[in-house]
Amino acid sequence: MATSRWRVVAVSTAAAVCLGGCGAAAGPGDPSPSATPPTSTTEPSPSSAPSTSPPPGTPSPSATVAGVTLRQLGFTNGPLDEFSLPSDLVVTTAVDQPNVVTIVLARPSPETVEDYLRATLPNQGFAIDARADAGKAMTFEGHGWTGAFTGTGATSAIVLRPA
Repeated sequence: MATSRWRVVAVSTAAAVCLGGCGAAAGPGDPSPSATPPTSTTEPSPSSAPSTSPPPGTPSPSATVAGVTLRQLGFTNGPLDEFSLPSDLVVTTAVDQPNVVTIVLARPSPETVEDYLRATLPNQGFAIDARADAGKAMTFEGHGWTGAFTGTGATSAIVLRPA
């Protein structure tokens, strides 16, 4: 199990290094950082929007209502119904393979994503193993998967691997 954690930390570190270029200014022909290409943007449908929300800072078992699951995002691998992300996300890169699920987000901020994960992961059956500074990195495990979150600048990434 210790080897898996180090692997997750290594993947998290690699994602952070890769994300360093994601915050760079857009070049000629590249979409602007605020523009989102239709093929890589995932916006929730109106049917996934919550009708009510809990008081701020109050995690609840229904916290996933405010988010979207991997299945709702169109993934076929990973903890499809057990893992969710904030519903106002913008996906810039997605990898959906049996041995790894990777999601790079341009929105919301890394701090918001991390706050969401800290509030929802325990209610979704995941244990948070380690946490760095707020909005920077965390590792977690559950449902036969290990996960890592990392954030830098305005970009964040989540990597999930089978345990």
